[in-house]
Amino acid sequence: MRICQIGIRGFRGIRNGLINFSSHTALLGANNAGKSTIAEALALLFARERMVRPISDWDFFGGFPKPDSRFYIIATVTDFGETDDPTHYPDWFIGQSVATPIWWIEESATVAFDTEQPDGSKLAAQIAIAGRYEEETCEYETVRYFYHGESDPFTDGCESIPPRLLREVGVFLLSSNRDWDKLLSFGSSTLLKVVREYEALPGAAIETLKNQLRTEVIKIEESSPLSEILDAASKELQSFLLLDKTSRLAYRPTSLDALSVLQSLVAHIKKDDDTLLPVARQGAGMISLQAFLLLLAFAEQRRRLGRNFILVAEEPELHLHPSLHHRLVNRIRAASAQSIVTTQSPIVAAGYQPSEVIFVRNSLGDMTATRLRTGPVKQITTNSVRKLYLAHRSAFYEALMGGVIVVPEGIYDFEWLSLWQRLAQSSQDQISVYNLRPITIVPTQDSLVETYEEIVRFRPDAIPLIDGDEAGEMYLTTIRGRTPTPPRKIIRYGPGAAVECLAAWILEPALAAPGDALEGLQSKTGCKSLKELQGALFGEKKEREFRENVVWESIANTECCRRACEFFHDIAAIAFDESPLNSQWSTTIHPENVTVFTAGHIGRV
Repeated sequence: MRICQIGIRGFRGIRNGLINFSSHTALLGANNAGKSTIAEALALLFARERMVRPISDWDFFGGFPKPDSRFYIIATVTDFGETDDPTHYPDWFIGQSVATPIWWIEESATVAFDTEQPDGSKLAAQIAIAGRYEEETCEYETVRYFYHGESDPFTDGCESIPPRLLREVGVFLLSSNRDWDKLLSFGSSTLLKVVREYEALPGAAIETLKNQLRTEVIKIEESSPLSEILDAASKELQSFLLLDKTSRLAYRPTSLDALSVLQSLVAHIKKDDDTLLPVARQGAGMISLQAFLLLLAFAEQRRRLGRNFILVAEEPELHLHPSLHHRLVNRIRAASAQSIVTTQSPIVAAGYQPSEVIFVRNSLGDMTATRLRTGPVKQITTNSVRKLYLAHRSAFYEALMGGVIVVPEGIYDFEWLSLWQRLAQSSQDQISVYNLRPITIVPTQDSLVETYEEIVRFRPDAIPLIDGDEAGEMYLTTIRGRTPTPPRKIIRYGPGAAVECLAAWILEPALAAPGDALEGLQSKTGCKSLKELQGALFGEKKEREFRENVVWESIANTECCRRACEFFHDIAAIAFDESPLNSQWSTTIHPENVTVFTAGHIGRV
């Protein structure tokens, strides 16, 4: 079984949203886009309340619930088995409190409510949870039910879902809020579930340990001078008839019943020399991985028993080295009949096919969830877009999740801009002065226009950055007229300028006292002025090592850092409708309501 669709209405920061899932899905998006809300909505619907926060005002959209406020989470479940005949699944479809048979059409990602099965569809059922606020008692109430269409289950009645059917679906949440100290202890409900699933509860060992704790431990209450204090306390209790004359206070590590004995055990790592170190004192990566390992063990046992297992994981890469991210993805996919992963890691997302990756955006509560591609990458006809998904997939995904997103003309522009951005972000003295905001740069290759048209499918706020030469003029004309929704803003270098002119403008203050890389360029070309430096940098267009070196040695030059910070500050200011710091920016409004911002201070000399 798998969850093919979830609809969310009025829940937390989502006023309305619809998300379609494949067998394995990665959810990408900026912070506060609603990725965690999707994961926790699934956990709440499938009765994993202990893994999410208790219901409060903030679980209702807007945070001010009234008596008529409701939130709804509606899931469509499909892939019941080899046949799509509802009579083969009587627990789900036969009887009084059951689901209505509906049909999931994979090709169009839609639900059909026909009486007879449409061509190309699969049997499906819809289940839901609704929440309300009871003003008189100041309490929150939820109800899980079979969804038969629009209604209010609190006033119109509903058919409750038996818990055994929720267990049959087998949804488990790996939350980002992990209880580090208890995951491998018997105080963890996850570990206890795994132990019981395997029928591995060590009953005889517990009894032996329980008896040892009662009789064989060191009795600290007999140690002086603590014994005198406890004797005095015992006599006081006896005087109030709370203890009989033969009873005394004693201390043991637990309350000595089986469960407390289990829960008192602390996991350690044992070395070859028999030294012990608590697991909770291990590195963050190992601690973070504990819950995942327990769920894998649980998944393996369910698989052996022929039971379903769906893993919903919030940022499973937390605290893990990037080299382990791909391995993590492979283990998740292998262990689960279905996996739904939220992630901030481009590496984790790159472990999924583009047709399995969903980009999530939230605009004032209206969520959109767009699949990156609906078909295989080989069907992409444009080379520049194909390279986004093949050669530059991780960088592309990273850019999608960023704040301000800039689409430059080509790959050399991407490399230069990325280096100068690193310089700006490394200048501690300037960061606070310029209040740099996150900017991500798309690895454009071959065609700005085609790359931009792919980006704008997910990020309509993307800003093209074009040259000030004739080729830039052609790009400007094409991108204004060819895209369905032209960019609202375009940034352009000054007349005749390209990214090398930006580099020369930033490096100009270092000409008087050059570092090794710039001094080598001067020895080679004789450049001493801004004009000569521009020409020399155009000649070094393909020298990646030189670019890297000349940028990093610029950290020592305060004025170079200041110019780099100013440029990226001004890009963010333009994106946020603020005034740039440099007074030489000019604006031109074109007929398509496109505003072109031209950097007059970065022109070809």
